[in-house]
Amino acid sequence: MTDDHDTGYEVELGHPLASVSSDATLEDPKFELTFVGGVPVSGKPVPYFVARGRDRETLDDFLDDHASIARFEPVSDGPEGRLYRCEWATRDGDIISAIRECDGIVRRMVGTRYGWSLSVYFPSNELTTRFHDACLSRDIDIDVRRVEPARLDERHPPDTALSEKQLTALRLAFERGYFETPKEAGLGDIASHLDITEQALSQRLRRALRHLVGSAIDDLERDSRSE
Repeated sequence: MTDDHDTGYEVELGHPLASVSSDATLEDPKFELTFVGGVPVSGKPVPYFVARGRDRETLDDFLDDHASIARFEPVSDGPEGRLYRCEWATRDGDIISAIRECDGIVRRMVGTRYGWSLSVYFPSNELTTRFHDACLSRDIDIDVRRVEPARLDERHPPDTALSEKQLTALRLAFERGYFETPKEAGLGDIASHLDITEQALSQRLRRALRHLVGSAIDDLERDSRSE
């Protein structure tokens, strides 16, 4: 007999950036917002984001114009990015309200100039379907990329997932034929498109591939132990 409380579904989806008025933000290939999970101690969750980009003023303008953010403040600043504390704007009919209504847990949320990429856990198939139907009925623009059964206690923590930069580099390398034999594109071409050095791209691809191989081996070992 299966315990329904132990099972759930993980949904990977894309969602457009909201109310972007700064073209400079979208033109910056280094622009990235990464959700940082935390334990709320004041009654309600307070989202934190690490922001990366060339122009910090442009990042502030982006957050100021984002429809889902009521207010924000920088917490710390460093060469790797700026940490912001944010407060959600409560709005009926948006994707955050749909996730809350269906008891969803945002496990990963990364924003780039191409939009948001989210990984959301729902406790049951019924709630997963309800979330999808709610998005359709409210004209919430989502791009569902993956839906699979999940057990929170058996899955890798969210911070072990591929970063958006690693995923972008892998996708571009694959689409341009870098992994073909013979290669249809070199590191230089791909690095130039991403506006990074060949060495940085090589390290990014190596880390991404190492993660994928390690995850595949772990999954195989878990499957063999459960048989």
